[in-house]
Amino acid sequence: MMILNRKQTVDILLQQILNGLSIASVITLIAVGVTLIFGLTGIINFAHGEFLMVGSIVTWLAVASGISFWLAILLAMIVVAVMGFALERGLFRFTLERPTNGFIVSLGLIIVLQHIVIFFWSANQKSIPRPLNTVWEIGGVRIASVRVMVIFITAAVVAMTFVAITRSRYGRALRASVEDRDTAALMGIPVRRYITGVFVLGSALAGLGGGLLIALFPITPFTGGTMVMKGFAVALIGGLGNLMGAVVAGLILGIVEGLSAGYGFSEWTDAYSFGLMILVLLFRPNGLFGGTSGPKMA
Repeated sequence: MMILNRKQTVDILLQQILNGLSIASVITLIAVGVTLIFGLTGIINFAHGEFLMVGSIVTWLAVASGISFWLAILLAMIVVAVMGFALERGLFRFTLERPTNGFIVSLGLIIVLQHIVIFFWSANQKSIPRPLNTVWEIGGVRIASVRVMVIFITAAVVAMTFVAITRSRYGRALRASVEDRDTAALMGIPVRRYITGVFVLGSALAGLGGGLLIALFPITPFTGGTMVMKGFAVALIGGLGNLMGAVVAGLILGIVEGLSAGYGFSEWTDAYSFGLMILVLLFRPNGLFGGTSGPKMA
């Protein structure tokens, strides 16, 4: 058995943490969408992973048609945002008074979206050429520029979302709606429009996540299921309905997965992630930062 010295061990650790953070960035985008939608509607949308998968498929189709990767991910965001708008207006809007029905609808959407993709584009793996191929080597750590791109795009988008929700007039009205939908409506806030807006924003983030994911790994029509489970784990660890909690929990998950892979337990990565979720919920049932139980209604 090969014995590693301290420097090699540190290099492997840093390498795996970087790898973990890049995939955790995509998961964070899912978690942010999930937590925003739940905070305002009380609906746990398990089809959010399929929204990400559709974003990957749109990116793949666009790149295969000769469109640049950057325009492709923008197109993926638009297409998935429009899909989210249509599904909110056509389905989820009728389940707002019974969020459990919304959850059941989302389970049905998983099957429907998967089979639509399989019918038109098969169940085979799909991939695109990496948009960035540069690899930097610092010490013994190889830093792929595409992974850095994913981390920085996610950080920028999440930061803009956070600022918009905490500093803008729209954000203040949105937070008021989360606190009490009925009271917010009585104060003249168009709550139904805000619900639609949150669905569109969450869907656009999932579309972006799909575009970034296929830049890292091949995807299949079933990729969304794995990703959304980790997205919910992140949302629960941070506190379902808490935006900052989702971001911090995403970083924690990335470090945990990096540590497990770096020390030779890569096959246990998912177990550690969900084990952390269970441990947090045992001692902090509302998550590390405290979550919400959904919108308050009179």
